[in-house]
Amino acid sequence: MTAHAISRLAIDDRNLFIHHPDGNAVSAADVAALSPRLEGLRAKIKTWQQATQCSFLNLPAITDLNEIKRQGQRIARTFKRVVVFGIGGSSLGGEMLVRTLGDRDPKTVAVRFYDNVDPSTLDELNRLDIKETLFLVISKSGNTAETLAQFLTMLPRMEHALGDDAVGQHSLFITENKQGALYELAQRLAVPTIVHPPIGGRYSVLSVVGLLPAYIAGVDIDGVMEGARAMARRCADPDILQNPAFYNGAAQYLHAEHGRTISVVMPYADNMRFIVNWFRQLWAESLGKIDAQGRHRGLTPTEAHGVTDQHSQLQLLLEGPDDKLVTFLSNPSFRYLGLRIPMRFQDIPAIKALAGHTIGELFVSELKATRTTLTRRGRPNRTLTLLDHDAYAIGELIVLLEMETVVVAELMGVDPFDQPAVEESKTLTREYLACVTHAHDLED
Repeated sequence: MTAHAISRLAIDDRNLFIHHPDGNAVSAADVAALSPRLEGLRAKIKTWQQATQCSFLNLPAITDLNEIKRQGQRIARTFKRVVVFGIGGSSLGGEMLVRTLGDRDPKTVAVRFYDNVDPSTLDELNRLDIKETLFLVISKSGNTAETLAQFLTMLPRMEHALGDDAVGQHSLFITENKQGALYELAQRLAVPTIVHPPIGGRYSVLSVVGLLPAYIAGVDIDGVMEGARAMARRCADPDILQNPAFYNGAAQYLHAEHGRTISVVMPYADNMRFIVNWFRQLWAESLGKIDAQGRHRGLTPTEAHGVTDQHSQLQLLLEGPDDKLVTFLSNPSFRYLGLRIPMRFQDIPAIKALAGHTIGELFVSELKATRTTLTRRGRPNRTLTLLDHDAYAIGELIVLLEMETVVVAELMGVDPFDQPAVEESKTLTREYLACVTHAHDLED
């Protein structure tokens, strides 16, 4: 497959098929040969597309944007800030949308995500004006320990500042499980509740879970969903050579079979790092499984930040083990941004090459140099290109990465929608917490 553009998201996957000095390469013919193994997935896609089904693939078609806007407008009229309590899929997708597409106008409602229980970070909440704040609490199961703890520790302050009867006016819960603790709290505290769609959190960004905080923060959610619908149609194409997720997902699977099991995402844009944060959970939690033959499968997602990590990780990427595949995220408009380096001091050799160029020109040149250097050494890579604040392209990217994940899972023979192993840690956390009476009780 040659370099091509899919609407406003450009996918250059040519360097996935470069010559390798040891012959350990992947070809387009190898990808095409995998087509019969995706027949089962093709059948699933037809089911997921049905209007009666709720799946990541048809969320762009069935999500009620009008209701999200109604809720968001009410919140924006009433509050100056929104604090989102959630973790994993309840937080990462929404924060990605807010931080990559959110309105930078200081008049826009501030949306802040808290996805951890680090007490030093949560201490920030003690300085909030609670009377100006809505607490949006998101947990699909309603039993997420960290999310419950976040809200419950704030509850006494809310009651003190607002009065017991007003807590519900400053809170909004999103949950699915009516037997969960969050739903029970909603009943007792008179907190309005929005139903979480019946889909795993890491695939829920294009639902109220991600779109409500995004809309409050000024994100063009219509644009996001329009792009998502366009990519969903492309990702339903049965032809492996025309379906970008089939093609790129199959290529990544083949590279993994050749030992390249570390997926490096290298964004050359600071705000795109939040795309990586969301992607890491999607990729790791969906693929890290034991298959039917008892084999431990999975690909490890990691980030290298362009250009910063050219000075920390690039040496490893170039001459370390050939166990990585790099995906670059780029914004070509950066070439035209940034201040210009003055022409002075050209007599200094290290400055001569910089003089007269903008910071943006330096930025994009470093991306091109990194990509070329990797390619010359036979290190597979691809580039996904989108413009800054392009809601349509972000919508495309979300669906592309979700479907690529599902394709790799299908080829690996694992279920991309469960996470059975993490339940043990959750159970042990509650057991250990019950035993804590002194600080030393948590020591090994």
